[in-house]
Amino acid sequence: MLKRRWVRACLGVFALFMVLLITDSLIAARTEHRISQEIYRDSHLANPPGVTVAAYPYVSAAFTHELQSVTVNAKDIDVPGFGLVSVHSSAQYITVSADDVFNGDIKDAPARKVFTRLQLDPVSVGSRMHVSDLLIQNKDDISPNGGWETEAIFEGTPQGFRKAATVEMQLRMREGNVHLDAIDVVKGPEDKGKDAKIVDGDDLDDSVRQEIMRAFSLDIPGDTLPFRGQPMRVYVAGGSVYVESERYYTRVSIEDLAPRSRPLSAEEQPGL
Repeated sequence: MLKRRWVRACLGVFALFMVLLITDSLIAARTEHRISQEIYRDSHLANPPGVTVAAYPYVSAAFTHELQSVTVNAKDIDVPGFGLVSVHSSAQYITVSADDVFNGDIKDAPARKVFTRLQLDPVSVGSRMHVSDLLIQNKDDISPNGGWETEAIFEGTPQGFRKAATVEMQLRMREGNVHLDAIDVVKGPEDKGKDAKIVDGDDLDDSVRQEIMRAFSLDIPGDTLPFRGQPMRVYVAGGSVYVESERYYTRVSIEDLAPRSRPLSAEEQPGL
C-alpha cells in the first residue's frame, strides 16, 4: 500500500512538472510570436523573422528580471546594394520588467551584449564585384565543416572576360569598413577571348593579372551594412562571407534587432 502511494505521488509530481513545463513553453512561444510580429509590422521584411527567447525556465525571468537572450533570424532580406541576405541578431543578458517577459515589449533595456551577423552568399558578393558564377571557399580548409578564416579563394568570371579566374583573397576590417582584397591570381585566362587558355597566375601578362585582381577587390563602407553598430570582423565560412558587429554593455530595444531592408514593392506586399 505504501509503495502504491509513493508511486502515485511520484506520478503526480511528474504530471505537475510536465504541466508547468508545457505552460512555460507556451508563454515563451507567445512572447516569441509577439516579438516576431512587432518586428515584421515595423520593418520592410517579406516574412516574419524567426525569434527565440531564452531563460530557464522562461517565466523565472519575471522574478530575476533578466532574459538570457533574445535572438532574431531573418532570411532572404532585400538589402539595398546587396540583394538577398540573411541577418542574425541577438541581445544577451537583458534587464527587463516582469511585463516585458510576458509581452516582449523591450524598450531601451540594459544588455550585456548585442550581436549581429550578416551572411553574404556568393550571388550577393559576385553582383557587387561584377563577377559571375562566383565560388567562395576557405583557403586552408575547404571541407563543408571547415571553420572560419580571413583568407579565402574566390573563383568566378570577371566582367569583360569569357573564362573564370581563381584568386587568393584577404578579408580585413579597416576603420569600420569591410575590405575584400585580391592579393594573388592563382590561375586565370590569358586574355578576354572565348578561346583564352587558363594559365598559372605567374604566367599571366601583368596588365591582365592586375585587371583580374581589381575585379575581385571590393570595399564595403560599414555604414551601408544593415547594422545598428559598427562592423568588427569579416571572414569566410561554408561558402559565404560573414560580417559581424558587437556592442557590449549597451541598451537595446526590439527594433534594434530588426535588419534594415528596402521597402517592399506593391507586388511584394502581403495579400496583394
